[in-house]
Amino acid sequence: MSRKFLLIGSLIGGLLSVAIALLMDILFSDALQGTWRDAISHDLHNFFSLNTTPDSIIVYVIFIFILLILFVIGALFGSIFTMLIYRFMKFLGSSEE
Repeated sequence: MSRKFLLIGSLIGGLLSVAIALLMDILFSDALQGTWRDAISHDLHNFFSLNTTPDSIIVYVIFIFILLILFVIGALFGSIFTMLIYRFMKFLGSSEE
């Protein structure tokens, strides 16, 4: 039973981390003068001298890779949080006689 809760917590944590990252990208794109795709294309130009546009395929591949890393980190924290809550509720439900 705890494995089911662990998987659900991991999925929710991963989805929340990606959703928050994308919403921050949309909301703060004007204040930070660009989106993550703009920053990735700028970094590719600075580090590798690649002249790419924010809409090129390599920028999207790197962007998806970054989102996958964020998903894994969010899933890790979601599973840790779920296990803590599961053990706490199990502790509250146990009765010593």
